[in-house]
Amino acid sequence: MAETTHHRRPATASRAALVAVAATFLLGACAQTGPGDAPGAGAAPTGSSSASAPASPDGDGDGSDDGTADGGPSVAWLDEGRSFSLTLYGSSTCPPAVESVEAAGADAVTVRLAPADQGMCTMDYVPTVSEHDLPDGVDGRPVAIDVVVAAGEGAEPVSLELP
Repeated sequence: MAETTHHRRPATASRAALVAVAATFLLGACAQTGPGDAPGAGAAPTGSSSASAPASPDGDGDGSDDGTADGGPSVAWLDEGRSFSLTLYGSSTCPPAVESVEAAGADAVTVRLAPADQGMCTMDYVPTVSEHDLPDGVDGRPVAIDVVVAAGEGAEPVSLELP
């Protein structure tokens, strides 16, 4: 009677093949159809354009335009009359970035955003906070802050207010 030998693949080859299949599946599930095609990736901020609530006599108000309740941009004084924070929402790997902060009058500021990153971005939605000096010549109150997306991105400016 002839002896039958069994040929076995080494266990490491099977594991490597399984890992390759799993990695392909996971990467494919996260992939976009093209650069920047993820919903909201690098998108212009949307959200609060309502006036902020002034601080109440008992100190309950925070003196900021808080769009964070609806996931929109918001502004707040850091050093009143000198600097403010701007919170924008987007991908954590391709966060929205401020290109410039310019005076648009004695009581108005225009914040221009840089063009959206055209690379692969995660599809999460997280806040990014940046600090900006108030431009020279802006000394009126309240201060209107217009956030403008990069040219060609198609979104309307968002108006916020620092009381």
